[in-house]
Amino acid sequence: MKLTLKKDTVSKMVEVFIQDSSSTVGAGLTGLVFNTASLTAYYYRSGAAAPATAITLVTATVGTFTSSGFIAVDATNMPGVYQIGIPNAAIATGANTVIVMLKGATNMAPLVLEIQLVDYDP
Repeated sequence: MKLTLKKDTVSKMVEVFIQDSSSTVGAGLTGLVFNTASLTAYYYRSGAAAPATAITLVTATVGTFTSSGFIAVDATNMPGVYQIGIPNAAIATGANTVIVMLKGATNMAPLVLEIQLVDYDP
């Protein structure tokens, strides 16, 4: 998934689709929560000398920004759709792109989110 945001955007929630890797029909993976076993999240800002930064996922409420928040939108009607609160530091001025990756949970296809950071409000 690709997204364009203005640099220094704050309190940004992003909806993502997490695919069930065991499905032969592309179904969404349900049942994930912020502390699901082996679920990890990281971000990397373009040009950074340091390795990726861990995102410690926390519980959230649908529609309400929480930094590093992670929650299912509606497991019944939108299976596999989740909201994640992107940490403000990830989209601060100083980089042109940031890559966010969630992975590791059982039957979870890795999710890569590329965010292009721009100087204007798209």
